[in-house]
Amino acid sequence: MTRKIAIIGAGPAGYTLAQELVKAENQYQIDIFDKEAEIGGAIYTGIPEYRMPKTFLEKAYNGLVEAGVKFHFNTFVDQAKFKELQADYDYVVVAIGAQIENTFGFETGNGVVAGLTLLYDLNINHKQEEFKKYKKAIVWGGGNVAMDCARSLVRIIDDVTIVYRRSLQEMPASPAEIKACEKEGVKIAFLNNIKDILKDENGNVCGVQVAKMELGEMDESGRASCHEVKDSLFTMDCDLVAMAIGQKVDFTPLNSDLKTTDTHASSLENVYIIGDAFTGPKTIGSAVMEGKKIAKEIEAKYNEGTK
Repeated sequence: MTRKIAIIGAGPAGYTLAQELVKAENQYQIDIFDKEAEIGGAIYTGIPEYRMPKTFLEKAYNGLVEAGVKFHFNTFVDQAKFKELQADYDYVVVAIGAQIENTFGFETGNGVVAGLTLLYDLNINHKQEEFKKYKKAIVWGGGNVAMDCARSLVRIIDDVTIVYRRSLQEMPASPAEIKACEKEGVKIAFLNNIKDILKDENGNVCGVQVAKMELGEMDESGRASCHEVKDSLFTMDCDLVAMAIGQKVDFTPLNSDLKTTDTHASSLENVYIIGDAFTGPKTIGSAVMEGKKIAKEIEAKYNEGTK
């Protein structure tokens, strides 16, 4: 018997799951739904072409189409559509990534932009010309998204600085990305943390208020904790701030009752959650492994003869 599977999200977790299932001994009818126009998820929207050429995505797409997988691009799955998928498919797999950006309450606009939004504007909307009006950019964060933002901006703006609250040893970005940033002329201000974004009389960014930080004992993340140095506030001039300070997951657009559990099986029957939507923001490699793992779980459930 052919089992019908709906995958929400065509990123690395979602398309890897499909790649594994089309090779499986059991038969599946697979439909992948994605709000974007192409396969790849954050690889397509967020990772610059200079860092990762996208030719492999076309190969993955063509291979899946040839295997009978149907893609539904430019399709936003809302609560009504999600309910339809639950009724029409044996399994629904949520692979939407960690799509909500942390902004710590700062409003975007007038020189303030969230990191993934910046990358989308540059990679998908090709707004490089619009960003040429800025003279001095600050990227707030220390992960790979921050590195992508900084390396993208330094190709447009001469003066780009990353502000990170810990030291180099604690920086979560890959060492190769950090080296690439520095080689391309990006400055990194370690042991500094942004406290406020400053605006001029017209509401445009004119700088950031920064506190110097010092390291302390190890915290729950396994890194040295950091503490603000007393009376250390100072100002850094800039006219653009890109906030790359983490992402989180929001399932409410799909179903208000949808939640993760300690397994990939969600709080809803026959609905699975995988990739960054399950683990929180991680690497492409982690998302690929998630896709492979859930394929084995679905195969095992199929072989049990239950949904």
